[in-house]
Amino acid sequence: MNKQPEVLKIVILYAILGCIWIYLSDSLLIWIVRDPLIIGQVAMFKGLFFIISTSCLLFFLISRLNTKLKRSTSELHKSESHLKTLIQAIPDLVWLKNKDGVYLSCNLEFERFFGAKQSEIIGKTDYDFVGKDLADFFREHDLKAVKAGRPTINEEWITFSDDGHHALLETIKTPVRNNNGELIGILGIGRDITARKQMEDELRESEDKFRLTFSFSPEAININRLEDGLYVDVNDGFSRITGFTRDDVIGKTSLELNIWADVNDRNVLAQELKDKGFYENMETKFRRKDGKLITGLMSAKIITLKGVPHIISISRDISKRKQYERELLKMEKLESLGILAGGIAHDFNNILTGVTGNISLANMHLDATHKSSKPLAAAEKAALRAGELAQQLLTFARGGEPIKKIVSPRHIVEEALSLILHGSNVKEIVDIPDSIHAFKADEGQISQVFHNIIINATHAMPTGGTLTIIGRNETLNDHNKLSLTPGEYLRLIFADQGCGIPGDDITKIFDPYFTTKSTGNGLGLASAYSIITKHGGCINVSSVVGEGTTFTIYLPSLGETYSLDQVNALPLEHNTKIGNSVLVMDDDAIVREIAESMLKHLGYEVTTCVDGDEAVELYKQASKSDTPYYAVIMDLTIPGGLGGKQAAKKILEEFPKAFLIVSSGYSNDSVMSHYKDYGFIGAINKPYSINDFKTVLNSLPR
Repeated sequence: MNKQPEVLKIVILYAILGCIWIYLSDSLLIWIVRDPLIIGQVAMFKGLFFIISTSCLLFFLISRLNTKLKRSTSELHKSESHLKTLIQAIPDLVWLKNKDGVYLSCNLEFERFFGAKQSEIIGKTDYDFVGKDLADFFREHDLKAVKAGRPTINEEWITFSDDGHHALLETIKTPVRNNNGELIGILGIGRDITARKQMEDELRESEDKFRLTFSFSPEAININRLEDGLYVDVNDGFSRITGFTRDDVIGKTSLELNIWADVNDRNVLAQELKDKGFYENMETKFRRKDGKLITGLMSAKIITLKGVPHIISISRDISKRKQYERELLKMEKLESLGILAGGIAHDFNNILTGVTGNISLANMHLDATHKSSKPLAAAEKAALRAGELAQQLLTFARGGEPIKKIVSPRHIVEEALSLILHGSNVKEIVDIPDSIHAFKADEGQISQVFHNIIINATHAMPTGGTLTIIGRNETLNDHNKLSLTPGEYLRLIFADQGCGIPGDDITKIFDPYFTTKSTGNGLGLASAYSIITKHGGCINVSSVVGEGTTFTIYLPSLGETYSLDQVNALPLEHNTKIGNSVLVMDDDAIVREIAESMLKHLGYEVTTCVDGDEAVELYKQASKSDTPYYAVIMDLTIPGGLGGKQAAKKILEEFPKAFLIVSSGYSNDSVMSHYKDYGFIGAINKPYSINDFKTVLNSLPR
């Protein structure tokens, strides 16, 4: 225990008592002792006592003050040591300059940052160890703090001359004054914020990228609060796709806006997000602001914004893609049907050729009053109906390309109307001006399309009505909604006033074998779709139940008009070789027999052969005789032998002016539609009749 305070108290008490005693003793001594000598001795003793006691008191006081001074000095040194240690340990730069900019002190971080020791810094200015521009910059901001009279915050880019790298300091500069308010220096504290600044820049750049992506993305992007599904933000793509503006949706939910066509899809999405935190490629239907349904492909993910869970959703309008997929599926169905048709068409048409040919020949030998004439006519009609069905099947077959020539649209329309509406209670209105452009098409196939549409219209108006047919020229640009090649087109509209087509059926009407009629076979509109597509056009349908149906057809046109007389008068570029002998090449014996009978009936001399090799040899031999062949009718497909295409090439190499006619019931390529490209002068489809032979042979120059 420290006893100094107790001793000090005793000394002080003693001194006080001594002083009292001295004061009182003088009066007492004078009053009691009258001897001056004794009084002088006592006074001397009192003086000595006062000096001793006062010295003791001063000794103890000085000792006490010295102890306190030592303690204060020790504590001051300790405090200074702590402060110095603290300043040196601070990860920021700390420095002190006098008012003239001379460094008085700095910490270790300052040394490390500038790569200089304290001895190289103290007593110097910025101009001694950094470039002038940077030193001017430092001095400018030092004076700025002095002028402000308070701490100032700056961001200072430092460029190091040794390696050229950059660093960014965030500095706080404070003017330092003494007790009299006089400026004695500037205290600086700096922090290297290069990495932080880079992170902030990267974050800002990332945010800018997100904002740009969010704002300008063509997809619909929306952010909803997870808790209640409330819309927080949507982009322009959302407004463009859904029709809802930002003001329409912010603060509301999708259920309030009735956006989901099927609410169960929303429930599925919510459950998937709850289980996994994300959902990818959800295909669902959305309801636009105008009530129209669109198909969307949606992905969603849970994100956190300011500590609150949200859902960010990205949706793409795939309505057109779904339409293309339906079209592709439709084409795949037609392709499958085409493969089936292709497999049977060749033999089927050969058989039909035998049937129709024999019936045709039989009728030529019978009087019209013969009792067999009527049954034979009925049989021929049935066979021709079978031929029409086969022709529809062939439309889907690969290689069933149209055999095109220049045709007049008005002529085909009027011909179809006169054939189908004759005697019916359906009124026709034809609005096709003389300025309508002609087009190249397979007249038989296009007639089949018009027939099917007109027949459907009459069936839809059993009690009568009006069928309006409109034709217009139209130019389609590069970005037309029909996805057709840009150019000149013919637009034909067939509008009836019938019962209309229900929504569930209208998407299926072009599917093979789909029909709502008890007597239909479901191939009419399917074949129409295939024919128009193969002609480079498109066919669309719209319908309102109870009001009627409208078919719109686009076909590439020639961009100029042709009258019917012009079409029929188109010249044939062939030689004028005259003859009466015809060579028929076909692998089917029945077809050869029928062809021979028909041609002989027309007055031709006929030679038949089985394949191309034999036809080439026979043609060479006949060319050397007095009776060369006037024409050669060649079957395109010869299983296991040389077909018409290869045989024609061999004949034309030696006899380039030969009249060659290609014949087929089915073809894998486009020879039938582009026969001239292969050297043929004409084409004839199976099953054929006497009139078919007569037409094609009479078209040849003599």
